[in-house]
Amino acid sequence: MGFLLSKLVPLFLYPLGLGLLLQLAGLTATARRRPHWGRGLSGAGIGLIWLFAMPLTSRQLIWGLEEQASALSPKVMPRADAVVVLGGGLRPALAPRSGVEVAEGGDRLLTGLRLLRHNKAPVLVTSGAQVTFTAANPAPPEAQSARALAMELGVPAERIVTNPGSRTTAEEARDIGQLARQRGWRRVLLVTSAFHLPRALATFRQRSGLTVIPVACDYQLASRSQFGQPTVGSVVKDLLPDAESLHLSSIALKEQLGLALYRLKGWS
Repeated sequence: MGFLLSKLVPLFLYPLGLGLLLQLAGLTATARRRPHWGRGLSGAGIGLIWLFAMPLTSRQLIWGLEEQASALSPKVMPRADAVVVLGGGLRPALAPRSGVEVAEGGDRLLTGLRLLRHNKAPVLVTSGAQVTFTAANPAPPEAQSARALAMELGVPAERIVTNPGSRTTAEEARDIGQLARQRGWRRVLLVTSAFHLPRALATFRQRSGLTVIPVACDYQLASRSQFGQPTVGSVVKDLLPDAESLHLSSIALKEQLGLALYRLKGWS
């Protein structure tokens, strides 16, 4: 129940959930003959969703995280005892799929495979449980799906270690730290999406007991210098809400909220 609540409660703190709650509060105030409160709360709800659904807003939030990740990642990648690929970005081989499929965050596994091919470590660690709240879900842990896809792409089974029980970044840091102690690893390359890297790195350094070298991938945006010059059309579009921008804003806020909570718990 605690894990379920940890996933549900933040939904009402992200722009869409909080905006809808404000709308509901506005309708309630209007029904109780408080129209001024009703209009104010409803307007605040619409304004909040609009603000975070603007491309202009979402870009600033994502850039803030991805620029940190870029600065953290070394330009010349050193060798390590293992390449650790955090969970996220794969779809399991369930019908009608004919095999494991790669989603947006699948760059994590592809980046890990590149590092392995370049002999940056002898072992690939695939991580992640299958997080579901339905009964009898047949999907395997994501670590197993990542292992299957890595083997399909040519990685020998003996070079892959799985960590299939971790549901969160904090659990991944703890469990992979234990795995490393069992195998005598001291240094790992930590591969994850750029927007997730600041939180993941802080958590692994706090909980794993390892020397952690961050490797950012899955950048959502080109850098500011590569984004092009604004035009009248682009400025107008930047101020109009769209679903993708709301999604990116929510991702960025999730990372900031997660990092704050992890720090409160002493996990990062």
